[in-house]
Amino acid sequence: MDFWRLVHNENLKIVLKKSTWILTILMIIGSPIVPIFLKLIDIPFSAPDVIYQSFNLYFIVIMLSLIIASESVSSEFSRGTIKLLLIRPWDRWKILLSKYISVILFSLAATIVFVILNIIFAYILFPVSGNSILSAASSTPDLVLTVVYNYIRALVLITVAFMLSSLFRSTALSITISILLYFSGNTLNGIFRLFLEQEHREFIKYLLSTNLDLTQYFASPTGTFGMTSLGFSLGVLLVYMIVFIAITWFSFVKRDVRA
Repeated sequence: MDFWRLVHNENLKIVLKKSTWILTILMIIGSPIVPIFLKLIDIPFSAPDVIYQSFNLYFIVIMLSLIIASESVSSEFSRGTIKLLLIRPWDRWKILLSKYISVILFSLAATIVFVILNIIFAYILFPVSGNSILSAASSTPDLVLTVVYNYIRALVLITVAFMLSSLFRSTALSITISILLYFSGNTLNGIFRLFLEQEHREFIKYLLSTNLDLTQYFASPTGTFGMTSLGFSLGVLLVYMIVFIAITWFSFVKRDVRA
């Protein structure tokens, strides 16, 4: 059986879940909220401005993707289907990789739907150009970067959720920790800055939460805390991703399986 057939099977598992459809419908309903709200309050935005502002609700896509990633491995254990999965003529790492790829494909699809819906509503409700009240980050190149930066953050968090799903084999724990990481990151960094002396703050720039939001570099080339750069953050995120994937591989491939 071709490897991509295995990926296809994992995609079907995601698509056929009732929870996936419910969450996807909620995402579709929630995606155009920003364009509609901005139209109702009658502020002179242009369509590109509205698309940029719409990414304040991109967390909907991230939450949906985190739930799917958290269920990917742990649900096999909770349903007792993991042993049936592993008796197939496939190496464990290939099964794990197929699950990871299927989650990434789903998150990409959700992101594309989110972006398309917001583009449609923005251009229906607002002029293409006009008296823009946002001078930065609303040009086409910056809008593309906004999509890319937000998806990179989503991809890292998905990898965290996927790792936790494999490591702890608990969907609830994986979702909880991943969501806490997403929402509490900047708050935690702010606490460190507030209570630590300048010479003791160096470690902050190596934290995952400091580097997770790449849109901070629209405002400053040295980031929110004046300690990093775009290249530095990308490098730090890459290292974290490698570590997370290594932990995921070890916990799934090397550990004994008890359904």
